[in-house]
Amino acid sequence: MFRLKLLLVVSFIFLLPGCSMVPFGIGLIPGAPAYVSSLIGSGQSVYATAMDERTTEQQMLDAIVAGHAQAELYKNKDIRADQIHTYCYFGKLYLVGEYDSQEQLKTIYQCMDKVEGKRQIISRLYLHDENADNTFFRDQATYAELRTQLMADFEVTSTPVEVQIVQGDIVLLGVIHDKEERDRIVAHAMSVKGVNRVVSYLYHQENAGPEPQIMSAQLAPAPEPSPAPPREIPPPPKTKPKKTRPKVERKPKPEAHPVLAVSNPDRGR
Repeated sequence: MFRLKLLLVVSFIFLLPGCSMVPFGIGLIPGAPAYVSSLIGSGQSVYATAMDERTTEQQMLDAIVAGHAQAELYKNKDIRADQIHTYCYFGKLYLVGEYDSQEQLKTIYQCMDKVEGKRQIISRLYLHDENADNTFFRDQATYAELRTQLMADFEVTSTPVEVQIVQGDIVLLGVIHDKEERDRIVAHAMSVKGVNRVVSYLYHQENAGPEPQIMSAQLAPAPEPSPAPPREIPPPPKTKPKKTRPKVERKPKPEAHPVLAVSNPDRGR
């Protein structure tokens, strides 16, 4: 239902005569702040929209979700909304900034539950330290230095990249071309002096799209080995039958006749 209403409103916007009516039409969307109209209003924003890897419809959906989230923060008087910035990419709502207490943090999440069209909430919120030195000018100097480096690198399209600096950490958000560009942007951020950490929420085509892909570190299961073909057992070699001689019964040898003693007839004569 929310998607159908959005398409009807967008269709009505682009049917209005003249480009000057477009920001007015976007302002009719309930809860969307005035700055959403800058997506089409100024030439620089048009360039940033064209360089974004998302489709125009996806950019519009994300802008409305982020606008609703920021509007909910401004409506609640217990929240200092100027401390929190909202961004949305492919339905993922990002919160970057500071909060004053655990009760305030709970209230922030309650406000985000009212935002329609979000798929996930990713929080990068820091507890505000009142005893910390004022780092506003230092953060501004870090921001300016990083922006200068990104603009000087012709292999980086820095316009769609959002940079937030909170308590010495650089938070990067946006949709970029590929992994190589992401690595170059992170390398520029790491080279800035005085930076604690670099937190990257940069999307590229390998891990983002209309349906974000969740990459896991688990190895794919190895394919099961195919069963071996049955082994043929060769027949036993033919052997010639052994010739056996017939047994011959041996006749017993005749006993030798005993020699009879012959008496001498002349003996005694």
